[in-house]
Amino acid sequence: MKTNSESNNIKYRRIAAILRERIRRGIYRVGDKLPSYPQLCELFEVSDMTIRQAIALLANEGLLRRERGRGKGVYVNPPPPPETEKAPLLRRLCILPAAPTLRSDDPAIQQGAVQAVNAEEAGLVLMPALSGAARKSYLNHLIESAGIDGFLINGQIFASGDEAFEIVNSFDARHVRYVLIFSAEDACSRDFLARRHPGVYIDEQPAMAAALKKAAARGRSRLLFAGVDRYSVERSLSVTRNTRGAADFVLEPMLFDELAAKSLFREFETRLLPELDERTTLVLEGSNLPLSYFDALLNARGLKPGRDVSVFYFEHYCNLDPLFGARYSSVTRPYAELGRAAGLMLQRMVLENAPGEVLRIPAEFTDQGTI
Repeated sequence: MKTNSESNNIKYRRIAAILRERIRRGIYRVGDKLPSYPQLCELFEVSDMTIRQAIALLANEGLLRRERGRGKGVYVNPPPPPETEKAPLLRRLCILPAAPTLRSDDPAIQQGAVQAVNAEEAGLVLMPALSGAARKSYLNHLIESAGIDGFLINGQIFASGDEAFEIVNSFDARHVRYVLIFSAEDACSRDFLARRHPGVYIDEQPAMAAALKKAAARGRSRLLFAGVDRYSVERSLSVTRNTRGAADFVLEPMLFDELAAKSLFREFETRLLPELDERTTLVLEGSNLPLSYFDALLNARGLKPGRDVSVFYFEHYCNLDPLFGARYSSVTRPYAELGRAAGLMLQRMVLENAPGEVLRIPAEFTDQGTI
């Protein structure tokens, strides 16, 4: 049996791990002021002493600093300077992100890659919303005229598996150095993995298996996947079907009309809540649902996640309010780690003429006790 001292030690280290992850992923940025001690106590439902121990741990690591006097509070520190000698520079690094407008994973991937290779003059190129001949022409320009040493390509840029292999084959034919980054598990990433194509791949199944184990232990037998984007919902369903333990669950989608965003609160109330019986675990799609609506609805009804409702969210390119992310269990992706691994791989390929590798980085199951 755990003593109170042991329990508190686990709590403050768990809270420190959550805050450390939020800083690493850029949810709390350099110079940001964290919520106050009372707000953090309320958020994590722990004592003031536990919060102070978590903050002290991160302050000792150099991630946080405590300011006194005017503007007092806890702030995020800039990263410490590297202890080793400065890494060699790539002349120019090109990053093709997942969308013409920045999704929340792209800045974290870019930051991880650029910091890894110390590419001070890196060219961060946004892929325009082009298709067919126009996209080919744009890529030709980058390869032939932009003076780029190597490419990091977010695999979610591809419209289809056929387009993915066509573009990759064209890069190979020209002996262009590149690394693919698959920041979510989908059919395209599985195709490339099956061929052992060099790149950095997210592996969501271990995290999903941990969530399924929690749900099974609570007697759940049904997973309800809710979202407004069919592709994201079906992708999450596909990952789950391929995960150990999924055969013990009934898997069902629930799609909402994204054009009716203003009525989603009402939709949650009339369609979603009645489905949440004692056998059901709700899986929310973080990319395309206003999750704060769901949180507000539970608060209005006096319902507590983990006690009255079994729920976690499946993160897809989401820029969540950190308060929500700290309250709900989740399958989350280490985007900065993906970028760093890809950047280091590309640096070796360019500067050392090394071959590419196949790297699989697991997503994480963050357990907040809401299943």
